[in-house]
Amino acid sequence: MISLSFTVDKIYLLQHILKTQCTSKDFQLIKHALWRRNENLCYLLAQNIEPSICRGNFVSAIKDSLSNMRRDLSHIYNSPPFKRVLRQTNRYAFFVENQWKKNYAASLKIITDITRLDFSTIELHLKVFISHPELSRGRSYPDQKSIGWGHSEDWKNYSTVYLWHEIMHHLTYKSRANQTLMHALIELTCDNELRIRLNKRGHYFTEGAFSIGHRNLRELEKSVETRWRKYLPTPRLNLFGLEKKLRNEFPKKFPYQSPLERWADWH
Repeated sequence: MISLSFTVDKIYLLQHILKTQCTSKDFQLIKHALWRRNENLCYLLAQNIEPSICRGNFVSAIKDSLSNMRRDLSHIYNSPPFKRVLRQTNRYAFFVENQWKKNYAASLKIITDITRLDFSTIELHLKVFISHPELSRGRSYPDQKSIGWGHSEDWKNYSTVYLWHEIMHHLTYKSRANQTLMHALIELTCDNELRIRLNKRGHYFTEGAFSIGHRNLRELEKSVETRWRKYLPTPRLNLFGLEKKLRNEFPKKFPYQSPLERWADWH
């Protein structure tokens, strides 16, 4: 059983706002408000600590920024721009959760048919941290049993398809699979085959004006597409078996990856 619980966390949302290049007026107001109030905290949450380092005495600067963190965050959370963004994010979270619940049974059946994994033996309970849809977030954190998610609904059932994409990272990350190859197979499974079957229309690698999947994986996906299409109607292999078969065929192309290299690919 796959169980997702959805939550909107203020600090999670804020750090995405601080990192984004999106020029939304409210995002910019929030950024500038925190920067004026606590410059080093702003840099820290935005994961851009170079300005604090360049100023010198980095450790003291970060320590000072954290000493006033509760007060400064409270000020931001109570500001009109952040309250507007939070309301929008809560509405989006409600939309995503409802879509997931509506599509769960049908999408589980499709995923089972594609992967041939026995989901009746799988117990996976994940927390989904929802970000604002304009912040384009999709990431799996297997050790934390969490998913980060927030994206515009570019086409029908977009959130359902990509939540399954992140779930598949959770289900495969402890395997001996080459994660680059497995990521390509996850995209063929979810981004393409699930999307087409669930929506009862569509083509591989494109949906209307949108390109589907990571560009850096496209060449790999194209190179295994013929084997993938032969795999789909063949019940003797599951997704792990297919990955192992492909990896053994091209051992130099898919070498061993360290845990850090594997984690960097979980999105």
